[in-house]
Amino acid sequence: MKKKFIVPLTIFTIWVISLACSTSARPATTEPPGAIYTQAIQTVNAMLTIAVGETAIAQLTQPATQAYLSPTPTPTGIISETEYPTNTPLPSATPIPPIVTLPAPTATPLPGLCDQAQFIKDVTISDGALLPAGASFTKIWRVKNIGHCTWTEDYALRYVDGDFMGVSKIYPFNDNVSPGETVDIAVQLTSPNKSGYAQSYWMLSNESKQLFGFGENAQKAFWVKINLLKPNPNYVYDFVANICMASWTSSAGTLLCPGKTNSSAGSITYLTKPHLEDGRVENELALWTRPQVTKNGWIKGIYPALKIKDNYHFITEIGCLAGSTGCNVTFTLDYQEPGKAVKHLGEWIEKIDGKTQIIDIDLSGLAGKSVQFILKVTNNVKSSKPNAFWFVPAIRKGGLPPTATPTATHTPTLTVTATSATPSETSSPNPTP
Repeated sequence: MKKKFIVPLTIFTIWVISLACSTSARPATTEPPGAIYTQAIQTVNAMLTIAVGETAIAQLTQPATQAYLSPTPTPTGIISETEYPTNTPLPSATPIPPIVTLPAPTATPLPGLCDQAQFIKDVTISDGALLPAGASFTKIWRVKNIGHCTWTEDYALRYVDGDFMGVSKIYPFNDNVSPGETVDIAVQLTSPNKSGYAQSYWMLSNESKQLFGFGENAQKAFWVKINLLKPNPNYVYDFVANICMASWTSSAGTLLCPGKTNSSAGSITYLTKPHLEDGRVENELALWTRPQVTKNGWIKGIYPALKIKDNYHFITEIGCLAGSTGCNVTFTLDYQEPGKAVKHLGEWIEKIDGKTQIIDIDLSGLAGKSVQFILKVTNNVKSSKPNAFWFVPAIRKGGLPPTATPTATHTPTLTVTATSATPSETSSPNPTP
């Protein structure tokens, strides 16, 4: 605004000086009354106008940075710059630098990969889990989205290699997973119909069907690693073959199947050649149930529902494993119908005394009902070796004869038979030392 005022001010100043010169050359004339006063006022106005112009020119010749950092205040009594005309052309002074339009900055790419997962843990079916051949099971991986792209419903879990265990090779997501979120990815699978070892590999895919997983370059697959065992065809239900089909917990919390056998929280696993407290080394399977290592610590497994028929029996042999110093535990067998309270079938105390017990419970009273069996072991003392076993636990048709045993190689030292499906309690007759 200040620069626009320069041109009219200069023209006006030249006109005033020219007028003064032409006036001094004329002959004296008679002035009308009051004219001298008018001339004096005009002269004063011209002098003030010149002063204002000089001030404006001085301001225009200051450096531009100074004009912004230290603006010169408007002199008192002089017209404000906002009142100057705005349609007057600029003078031929130092030109203003042109405005330069800079290109838009390039967006800085986010660190890491768009699609990348972090494996947290196996929620179900840990590596080496023993499953029956041809069994349906749910595998759950807990993973975290550590990429910077959201996993949408266009993402999926895909089979990529190994033993195919899925009903489908593609399982789409049913919800979004934002960067930084942790999610459980569950898939319904079926174990191969064979014995031995099986392994299946899976990866995630994005909306472009590009595969990704975990690891530094998101190229590692998730997997299912299981051991398969065909259930004994002589049994209606084989509890060892279905060990990891059960839900296992301890007084310390949820347990993996199979678990770490040195965990103070307790563990569940199986033995192919169990060494029993009476010195026998068997060549058939046993459940190894370790309760939490504390007094009154416990472990229990809840098996899937099974429909009972007449003359079905629950048969097993129980005790402590050899070398389990201080083992003093209570075995409990319960059952539960869907939506009903848990009911008691039997309870037996076992100590490391070189003796075992054989259990035979007639389940005919439950015929026609679908029930879940619950196997539980409680640590009666603060023993560091509460190594309890259930040798070949199974549901069989018909009971054992008085001298029969769960295996064909051992003569029992004791047989406990329950003739009712709902006994209140069956205690071990062994004296407590």
